[in-house]
Amino acid sequence: MKKWGILLFVFVAFLPCSLEAQETHLSQFYTNQQNLNPALIGDHNGLYRVASNYRNQWRQIGKAPIVTSMISFDHKFYLYSDEISAGLLVVNDQFSTFGLNTSKIYLTGSYSKNIAGHNLRAGLQFGAVLKSFNLEGQSFPNQWVYGVGEFDTNLDNMENDLQASQNFIDFNMGVAWSKSFAKFKAKMGLSVMHLNTPTDSYYQNEDASLGLTPIFHGEILYRINSAYLIEPKFSYIRASKAQNGLVGANVYKEIKNDLVSKLQVGVLYRSGFGRNQDAIIPIAGLAFKKFDIGMSYDFNIGDLSKLSSNKGTYEISIVY
Repeated sequence: MKKWGILLFVFVAFLPCSLEAQETHLSQFYTNQQNLNPALIGDHNGLYRVASNYRNQWRQIGKAPIVTSMISFDHKFYLYSDEISAGLLVVNDQFSTFGLNTSKIYLTGSYSKNIAGHNLRAGLQFGAVLKSFNLEGQSFPNQWVYGVGEFDTNLDNMENDLQASQNFIDFNMGVAWSKSFAKFKAKMGLSVMHLNTPTDSYYQNEDASLGLTPIFHGEILYRINSAYLIEPKFSYIRASKAQNGLVGANVYKEIKNDLVSKLQVGVLYRSGFGRNQDAIIPIAGLAFKKFDIGMSYDFNIGDLSKLSSNKGTYEISIVY
């Protein structure tokens, strides 16, 4: 009973993130900007960028972890003094304990304009979401045998409208602003997911649509001296009645080396605001040639910490 109670706790806690809101949560949210805001594609040094993320969470309290894999590519083109960018984003979420699998593929386009030192960006994103659910081995209320006190999965589950998979089209959009000052550069953005409010349900006749999901984010890159920079940053997501916020800072040390040009350490705090505290997230990384590599670990400090011994999630990001 304790084992299945823990799994049920994890499943219920995970539902608002994966099944309803459809937003893939990254602790290093700033590393895959195409997942954060469509307007940010092309907002980088160089002609193109490849970003890859891997997130493995909650292995301590379930039969199998929840695994998120993500890769994106964007390329910028120049039209006179303006910039037009195009990108591709592929995401996969797996929760094998309950047979849940979500795959997403998006095409993204953005336009950038410089006006009096201000960089203004706008982006649109169009894609498909494919979800599946393994019904084998799952139990339903109609399969409960009172005389025995357990489920009999050989009985009819009476869920005639339940389907094992679903697909839908999704639209997202975003805007962003940035400006460089004497000692710092500021950037802010707002994206809105699910503009078409697609239906998201495993039941054929249920009208369960995804509501508009705003994501607000910002950062300031401030130069402390010739060798050190600090970058405070935040993101805020509101999906239906659920909220998720991240706030913290990274410190960078620039070094004169042909292989490693920058070292990075930082910490973030994630909270559900009125819902619960979530995690403290230390971060470390480096710039190796043209690669930015980041590693982070979520230490649970909320209710989930009682089941995970304050352990949680590790995450790796590689950006070229």
